[in-house]
This record gives sequence, C-alpha cells and structure tokens, in this order.
Amino acid sequence: MRKFFALAVFASLMAVAFVGCKKSSNSSEQTGALTDEEKSLIVAAGFNGNWAERTANGSYLIEGDILLTAGQLSELKGVVTNELIHANEEHYRTTNIVSTPSSGQRIITVRLGSGFPSHYSTGLDQALARYNNLNLKIRFQRVSSGGNIVISGANLGTSGGGCILGQAAGFPTGGNPSPGFTLSTSSCATSYLNTANKADEVMAHELGHCIGFRHTDYMNRSSCGQNANEGSAGVGAVHIPNTPTTVTGSYNSWMMACTNGSPSFSSADNTALNYVY
Repeated sequence: MRKFFALAVFASLMAVAFVGCKKSSNSSEQTGALTDEEKSLIVAAGFNGNWAERTANGSYLIEGDILLTAGQLSELKGVVTNELIHANEEHYRTTNIVSTPSSGQRIITVRLGSGFPSHYSTGLDQALARYNNLNLKIRFQRVSSGGNIVISGANLGTSGGGCILGQAAGFPTGGNPSPGFTLSTSSCATSYLNTANKADEVMAHELGHCIGFRHTDYMNRSSCGQNANEGSAGVGAVHIPNTPTTVTGSYNSWMMACTNGSPSFSSADNTALNYVY
C-alpha cells in the first residue's frame, strides 16, 4: 500500500520536507489518464474510478497507495456480499482475504530486502510481534530468503499533497497475501521513517493491506484532511462488525489513510483483526 504523510496533519515537518519532495523528478511512477473502460473496471471492483491512475508498467494506483493489476481488479469485479457498508461505518476488509486452516495458524513469511537502515529491521520485528501477540489465525515469521511478503525500496515521490511512505502490491489473491510492498526511499519519506517506531507504524499498515484490510477512514479520508470516499459500497469493501461508526482525522487506527504517528493497534483495530482472522 501507500501511506501518506499529509500536510494537513503534519504541517510542521512537511513545511521543510514537502518542497524538496514536490520538486523531485525521481519518482518511480509515471501516471496516465484512464479510459472509460479502465474506469468501469475499477468501479466494478468496488473502488472510486476518479481515485485511480495508470502507472508506467500498466498497473493501477488505487486510493493513492495500493498498486493493482488489471487481473487483480478483474478478480474483485462483481463479487457479491451480503455485508453492506452503511454511511460512516469504519474498518473495512476487501472481499479477498488470506485463507486460514480450520484449526491452528497459517504461517506467512516476511523478508526485508537489502539496503535499509538497521532501525527498519527493528521496526519490522516490532510490527510482526504486535500482530503475533494477538494470536490470530495467521502468524508472521521473518525469513532471510524467499518470503510470502517481500519488502523492497524505491523512490515513490508524492501524491495528493503529501509524501508517500509506502505502497502495497495489491490485496490478497487466491487465498494468499499480496506478495509484498515498497517503502519509499525519497528524502521526505526517510526523514519521517527515522526511528524504529515510525518504520513499525508504516510497515504494519502495509502488512494490513497485504492481508486484505482497507483504510479505516475509507469513507472520507479524514486523516488526510480530505472528504473523499475511496470507492463504492458492497463490493471490494466490507464493513467489519463492531467497529466504530465514525472517525476523525486524529482517530487512532493502524489503517488510517494518512499516518498518525502511532505504532500501536487500537481496541477497535484488535476487534477488526480478530473478526477477520
């Protein structure tokens, strides 16, 4: 997934970082306008057709932070669920989640690529421990080679008025997690990701997308200082019961669209994770 470091929420740091980020020409993505057919596919998959861009490699950047292929969008297209979204309800999963055994836990291996500062490794250990401490039906395990989820680095530039911190390679497909995510190496991203706790925060968020969670403020992106719905109800975004019905930009959730600086799960986050897994 991608996560934004929004000007509206973190003005003091972005006042320094944003100018340099905005001028950067090293972004790894070149976007293009969508055809009506492409927009229809995105809408049919349950996303906002006006909140998407085509990247240079032909994939689609959804919600400003999630990279989906045409095949992944087609897999979500037309999926029917009897769980409907009601206005302002929060905590969402996709229609595709990771399959788990009827008993015991499914092990998902995670590998941190090379070239990252040592505190990123500490942050990843912290993020995986927080998930594993919930004793879910999935359990994360770090590996030094291979990996079901691989974390890589690239300059992701900016989008929507903020610095992009990370970007997930889609949602689960075929019962398996997304194959990984990218952490941005841009100067504005690394200036934020300068402690283990900050790395933990962003990696836990990206892992959330990899196992099928959408943004907590899906309905309004309030954490980014916006008022924009990321997609349509009933397809591709399933409300998780017993989670809050309203959130604000300062609400503490690991899946808010823009970072809030907290490397922890709220009680509602725990409810959402335990309900799905």
